[in-house]
Amino acid sequence: MAILAALLAIGIPPVSAEAEESAVYTVTINYVITNSGSYTALDSTARIYLFDNISDWSSQEVLGENITVDGVIVQPAITDEADNRWTTLSLGDISGGASKTITVTQQLKVKTLEVSFNPNSVGSNIPSDLTAYTQPVSGLYESDDNGISAMALSVTDNTSNLYYKAHQIFRYVVENMSYSRQTQEHGALYAFTAKVGDCTEYSNLFVAMARAVGIPAKGISGNAYLNLYNIAGTGADIDTIGHAWAIFYLPNVGWVPVDGVWPLNSGTIGKVDYGHIVGASTGGDGVVKEQGIVWPGPGQVKTNWSYNSGEPANLTVTTTGSVTPDVLLDLSVTTSSQITAEGEMTFYLTVKNLGRGAATGLTAALNLDPELFENATSTQQQSSLASGGTWTPSFTVKLKDNAYGNKHNVTPTVIYDSSYAGTSGNFTANTTSSVSIAEKPETSVPSFLLDPTFLLIAVAIIAAVGVVAAVVARR
Repeated sequence: MAILAALLAIGIPPVSAEAEESAVYTVTINYVITNSGSYTALDSTARIYLFDNISDWSSQEVLGENITVDGVIVQPAITDEADNRWTTLSLGDISGGASKTITVTQQLKVKTLEVSFNPNSVGSNIPSDLTAYTQPVSGLYESDDNGISAMALSVTDNTSNLYYKAHQIFRYVVENMSYSRQTQEHGALYAFTAKVGDCTEYSNLFVAMARAVGIPAKGISGNAYLNLYNIAGTGADIDTIGHAWAIFYLPNVGWVPVDGVWPLNSGTIGKVDYGHIVGASTGGDGVVKEQGIVWPGPGQVKTNWSYNSGEPANLTVTTTGSVTPDVLLDLSVTTSSQITAEGEMTFYLTVKNLGRGAATGLTAALNLDPELFENATSTQQQSSLASGGTWTPSFTVKLKDNAYGNKHNVTPTVIYDSSYAGTSGNFTANTTSSVSIAEKPETSVPSFLLDPTFLLIAVAIIAAVGVVAAVVARR
């Protein structure tokens, strides 16, 4: 907590009173640098990546940061270049068997961002300084592979508009890849051939195919919180929530985000939500190493040192880290298994406060397609939800005929306030859940109505009623 207090003392900009789709996280990364040799490592340094402010293809703000070496706060010079930010720390001499510990704590506010533009306004001239991002990278973005380039040209040959080309490549990747968690990172050629992969393979294939048709594209490495990984609790090991997505460049527009697996493995183009924590972007240079693909970003460190002649030293690095949400709600939707005779069913929204402070003034809504459901606009309120607490509002809706027998995406939304540790403001949480609706039951005819004796009696009664009615009419 002392580290967090020092972090917050740096100062946090005021939050707008208007509710934003956003979350606040504290990310802590520890780098233990050990001299595993017998001799002293002289003038040792460590270069580490830091999370950065981004405002064009993502919306990420560094609210505060704190860097210590063996518990002592340091303020090193920081280099901020393109989308990546880093610092080089002086560690001095490290004797054999000794170690130094660097701890970096950053508080980040991440907002949902959607890039809006008219596709017809997209230009065709790629700036010369971006042509490097249309080139192949061996072992990562193999856009010069005959199969990849031929497929990219094939799926985009019906348009000259670069946005539509990128969108058609996105659709190809999403529709032809099958999501499967991988134990190691693979390049685009593996993804294209095997047609399986996780976020890394999806994004690598998109980048390679975009480059094959002349669209600048880069990979993004970072972390993802919430629905893709079913995170529970109030903290996560930074290594278990690594995530990759991509950006591509459109003339007259700029860089546009694309994620092939988020949400629900259906992908998103032009939008990135507050679950995406950006670590670094890369054109691919230096990513493929002898040990495999190694993404840049926080958690990666490069050490340097010197030594006396004949007394070589060796520095090794152990990295651990965590992401802890300060302001964040987790939303999920389930449905009742029972559909009433009137065609009504109940949706249950589970709201869990993963943040470190109470959420107050909560208003929940279930956003449903009015073509499929009725009474979909009602809201539910809750005055307060403590950290770690759960609230389960319910919504009863009536199904229309075309809602039966299909899966539907449901988007719940909760607007709330938070005042945790200086992050006071109005926030909006949402997610996308997929729910299945059973087939509409057929209306059955009671068996006694089909009994021949009953039918004869019914006919006789109807005839008698007709005779009586005729007599009455003559009077």
